[in-house]
Amino acid sequence: MEIREVEERSPLLIGRLLAVWESSVKATHLFLSSEEILKIKQVVPQALYGVGHLVVAEEEGRPAGLMGVTGQQLELLFLAPEQRGKGLGR
Repeated sequence: MEIREVEERSPLLIGRLLAVWESSVKATHLFLSSEEILKIKQVVPQALYGVGHLVVAEEEGRPAGLMGVTGQQLELLFLAPEQRGKGLGR
């Protein structure tokens, strides 16, 4: 597992992180309807481009989790469902 802050936020990376976000939300945010998830999903790329510090955990070259921090505030933290319970989100 490699954890690194990303400086360059390419469309390819944002697309891969969006997939992690979506799978994480579907696994953990059971209170959201499919329609609500689709609405939120439309603004997630903007959030990923705009967050101050974007940290990505990668396993075998694929994103396994992401964290966004602006100033002293954690803005987002999402893990691929298969990574849950392994300590990565601590």
